[in-house]
Amino acid sequence: MKRKRLYYALRLAILLALALLFIYPVLTTAIKSFSFEGKPGLYQYWELFVTNFTYLKYFWNSVFYASVITAVSILISLPLGFLFAKLRFKGRDSIFFIFILVYMLPFQATLLPNYIQLRDFGMLNTPLALTLPMMFSPFAVFLLRQFMKTIPDELIDYALLETSSVLKTFRYAVLPQIKPAIVSLAILIFCESWNMVDQALIFSMDNNDILPLSVILGEIPENVRYAGGTVYMFPIIMLFVMFRETLEQSMEAYKL
Repeated sequence: MKRKRLYYALRLAILLALALLFIYPVLTTAIKSFSFEGKPGLYQYWELFVTNFTYLKYFWNSVFYASVITAVSILISLPLGFLFAKLRFKGRDSIFFIFILVYMLPFQATLLPNYIQLRDFGMLNTPLALTLPMMFSPFAVFLLRQFMKTIPDELIDYALLETSSVLKTFRYAVLPQIKPAIVSLAILIFCESWNMVDQALIFSMDNNDILPLSVILGEIPENVRYAGGTVYMFPIIMLFVMFRETLEQSMEAYKL
């Protein structure tokens, strides 16, 4: 009994230490953003949003890119995930295997082909260059497929008895079962898109006006850098706070 208690106490201590390790830079950045030259106040935020208001332009660039990429990725991945999870056709597993191979490739391996395609279509240095390559996510298809495979086939067969429409079956029998999965995936895609750096530097190197905040963050004046970092972290933290329970339910239900 004592050994078991000691094990739980040790595990709790390790988890607390790791939690403090990760939260320390976040808290330090937020606290220091409310001081300037040793005096408390909102001077950094005033400089950021009033004196140097161009920061807001890049902030909204990031919001736009992350929102569009997330929405389109979900819309594309939902039917593809359903296709690979529940519909039977010749070559399905082989095609899905190709998806897995694409997912395993690092970003650097697909960077040159993406650059050439965007150049040939005249999309370089446009918002499409930063959004289009990230809209097609093999990871999203894979994750949704795994979620949909847990839905009983009997439920879908029963829905097909009520209606012969695949779209209605998908809407009423599948979507309600995977709402936590969609929310979790949307948050993951949003965070990845919010933190894009390499794509923006390479695909829009000649147009600084369309750059996301993740690239401009390093060029913010040093005296307001803490406020800039705090504002940059705010959307991601709010997403976690707002959908924490849904994320936990998804992880517990599907063993993520």
